[in-house]
Amino acid sequence: MTCQRRPGSLGYETKDANTYASWGVDYLKLDSCYTNGTPAVVEYSIMRDALNATGRPIFFSLCGMYIYD
Repeated sequence: MTCQRRPGSLGYETKDANTYASWGVDYLKLDSCYTNGTPAVVEYSIMRDALNATGRPIFFSLCGMYIYD
């Protein structure tokens, strides 16, 4: 989930990247809230690769914030 406790992209990176590209999105900020324990660098790499695969130039901004319950 997101830092605001809404559904997030974890596990849906490719689907979400393709949706963002189809919407014409040109900027995406990804936080590392509520992870499954995967290191942030790995999570970011998955989304980076998914965004690059769309063929649309999307500026990818990272935020290494962690929130724990």
